[in-house]
Amino acid sequence: MKKLLLITGDLATDKSTFAHLLSERYDMSLFFKDSIKEVLGDTIGFTNREENKKLSNASMKLMFHIFSEFARLNKGMILESNFHTEELESLHKIAEDHDYEVLTLVLRGDVELLHQRYLNRIYNENRHPVHLSTTFDIYEDFKKYTEKSRQEEIPGDSLIIDANDFSYQKNDIILKRIDDFMNV
Repeated sequence: MKKLLLITGDLATDKSTFAHLLSERYDMSLFFKDSIKEVLGDTIGFTNREENKKLSNASMKLMFHIFSEFARLNKGMILESNFHTEELESLHKIAEDHDYEVLTLVLRGDVELLHQRYLNRIYNENRHPVHLSTTFDIYEDFKKYTEKSRQEEIPGDSLIIDANDFSYQKNDIILKRIDDFMNV
């Protein structure tokens, strides 16, 4: 059966890096919502938070479309984003329609630690402007968003991963669980 890995979870857990590592490990195509949003932001632009949210929604719809089209090729795929329940449900429906088995990797960490990583990312890395229109630099806003996102239902088979440090990316137990899912 074809495989779909979904990678989601808290902000600043290094989801994208882990997705890249898994893409190489399993020789699978990978799509990130953030990279799609960056292209849309550069092409269409935005001037405020509401327009930025529209870019996010359009990015997610494009991910659904990409997966739907890609599913016809009968190949595995990895999708990475901070998915919400309804988005995960939509992806599961597409997967079911195309005979994909799905595993969702959910990365979680200590909120204070993640907020420090987030601040480092926005102030010390060259982050694309589409990722800077929130008030998550304010700890209480970051915490509120994180707590709310943790209330999201994760449909189907999932693996919760402690991302307080990046050792999870090479953790034999975690990788074995994913290998088993991938039938490697």
